[in-house]
Formats: sequence, C-alpha cells, structure tokens
Amino acid sequence: MNFDEQCYLADAYTVEFTARVREIEPAGEGEAAAEGLHAVYLDRTFFYPESGGQPDDRGTLGGREVVSVAESEKGVRHLVKGELRAGDEVEGRIDRARRFDHMQQHSGQHLLSRVFLEGYKLTTVSFHLGEESCTIDLEGNAPREERLDEAEARANEIVFGNIPIACRIAGAAEIETSAVLRSRLPDGVDRVRIVEIEGFDSSTCCGTHVRSTGEIGIVKILGLEKVKGNARVEFICGARAAKDYAAKHKLLSAIAAGFTTDWREIPRIVGKLGDEGRELRKKNEELSRELAGFRAAGLSAATGSAGGFDVVKRVFDAGDAASLRETATKIREMGNKIVLFGLSGPSPALIFACSSGVPLNMGEIMKACAGIVGARGGGGKDFAQGGGGDGARVAEALDEAERRIKETLG
Repeated sequence: MNFDEQCYLADAYTVEFTARVREIEPAGEGEAAAEGLHAVYLDRTFFYPESGGQPDDRGTLGGREVVSVAESEKGVRHLVKGELRAGDEVEGRIDRARRFDHMQQHSGQHLLSRVFLEGYKLTTVSFHLGEESCTIDLEGNAPREERLDEAEARANEIVFGNIPIACRIAGAAEIETSAVLRSRLPDGVDRVRIVEIEGFDSSTCCGTHVRSTGEIGIVKILGLEKVKGNARVEFICGARAAKDYAAKHKLLSAIAAGFTTDWREIPRIVGKLGDEGRELRKKNEELSRELAGFRAAGLSAATGSAGGFDVVKRVFDAGDAASLRETATKIREMGNKIVLFGLSGPSPALIFACSSGVPLNMGEIMKACAGIVGARGGGGKDFAQGGGGDGARVAEALDEAERRIKETLG
C-alpha cells in the first residue's frame, strides 16, 4: 500500500485537489476501449478505490468523468472518459455526497460490528456497502429480535456521544509487538492503517471514515436473515436512515389518511381488517360448499353410462376450477357416479372424479388424457385435476377419458 499516493487514507474530507499525471494507458479489452476510456495514474490521489466492501469514489479528473477507481500493481487506477497527458497537472473533483454517504455507512459498520462483538460475542466476517443498504455477516447463531433492538440502541448511544474517530498508521515495531495486529496481517506487512473509535473500537481498515460518531447521524437496523450458516444484518446510517424514515412516514401518513385516522392507529385497524378478512373467507367457503351442493343437484343428471355407473360429462366455458372441484365432489358423493368436468375458459382445467367403489383410478386416466390439451395434472384413485394448455381441446380430452373408462369397465 502506497500511503504517500493514497491521500484519502489520511484525509477523507478533501474532495477537490490537484495532482500530476504520472502514467496513462488505454483501457483493457473488457472495459469498452472503443468508448475512449483510459486508465490514469497520479502522483497522489484522494479518489478511493473499491476495496474492503466499500465502493469506489466517482467524480472528474481534468474535467473528464471518472467511471471507476480500483487498486492495481501500478497504484490507484482511475478509469476516465477521454484522454489526459502524462506530466500534466490536473484538478480532481470527487462526488462529495457519495463520498460522505460511504463515510457514514463505513463508520457505522465499525460501530455496529463492535456492538455485536462486545455485547453478544458475534464476530463480523464480511461487510458490504450497497447502493441502497449495507450488510454485515455475523459468525454464529442469529441474534433474537430483542437483541437487534438492543444493539441498535447501544450503537446510537455511541453515536449521540459524538466520540472522536481517528485514523493512524501503525509501523513495523507496533505490529510486531501486538499479537492482535500480527494475527490479522500477512507476513511482510510493515505498515498498516488503523481506525479507532476512541475508547470503544480499534480496527485495521483502509476505508474512508467520519471524524466522530456524531457524524454517522443514526444507525438503523432493517432486518436479519440466515446466509450460509451466518447471520446477515441489514442496516443503514446517516442520510440514508433519514431518507428511509421520510419515505415510511409519508407512506404511513397516506394510509392513515385513507382510513381518516392517526397513523398510530394503523396496527389496530390492520389487525381488525385481518380478523374480518378471515371471517369473510370462512363464510365464503361455507357459501361455496352450499352453492356446490345446489349446482351438483342440477348437474348430476347422467350424460351416459359405463359398467352400470352414471357418467356425468360436461364442458364449461366460464367459471373456476375451485368451484367445479367442489361440485364434482358433491356429485361423486351421491354414489355410483363418474364425473368428467372440463373448463375451456381463459384458465383451462380438467376435473375427473368417481364415487367410492367405482373400480377406476382417476389419476391414471388424468395422466393419459391431460396431454391432449397440454395440461399438467395428476391425482389419486377417486379424484384428479389438471390445469393449463389449450382450452379448445378440452372436449376432446373428456371424450378420450370416457372412451378409456368404458374400455376399462366394459
């Protein structure tokens, strides 16, 4: 790591600077060289290259757009739209809002990771700073919801304390005498950058950070999920948290206005609507069964016979599979019935059923006939159902089913 070149390590707040172009080269084949992109190396830079879970800075160099910044064996590589000349002094301008957002999120991550380690012995094994939110992966069992609330409260307690955050370089002597640093670093490293939240946390890190915890703004945990045996905590800090609150407040206010009530009443109203919805669904199911009984009485007349059993074969051009299933069930419960229903409407369906004691396997018949309409389905001995395919061929499928039944029953 070239600490002299990478000025952002010592100063994360400078977003306008001058530097000299020490080398320039065309972009690689995979970087749309045809668009005039060039890789630029400076004698010093405040542009942060993507690293350690933190995205890169964006802005301009010599008035030309910087589309990405990365580390390479030559130093910090700025991918620029257009061409600069080696030896020229250029002005760099960094997107201030993007930079400060990343500073808030990264400092908030250090704070939150320390809270989980200190309070719950959960070690952070990875960090990702995304465009919308950030995540840390914690090694071990996922913390309970109340612990997430406790961790968030503790993190914000440190934020409100406005504790200084300092960045410094540790040399070879300190590295060799520190068991913690030595265990974290590969052999041969003689200098490393350390970020310290005074009296609370000390971590090796090359990211950009705010000067004090107060500048983090606020820490808000959004959720938790299990990922590859670890607990992934999603969070946001600072301006992102304010934006998130504003959006949710606006949404809650709009919902409350729709119910002409205060937003604090929304949980009660939603609970009441849920109870009413469940009751209505229960009544609807009861009415559907009652209606199916009436329909069954009107539709149970035989259209043919097979082996001494009544065959009820009908094609419907409207309706839904659920109600036809209820009706078919009612008809087969009348005894000595074989039901072949088809729905040819926008959502084609096949429903085959038979009364107990009829020596047929409706699932096998469904498998043999569903392919006629291109439907997918199956079932058991007394009942089978298929859906999808070509509604225009439903009648053909029912005819084939009846033919097979007569062939089986004689």
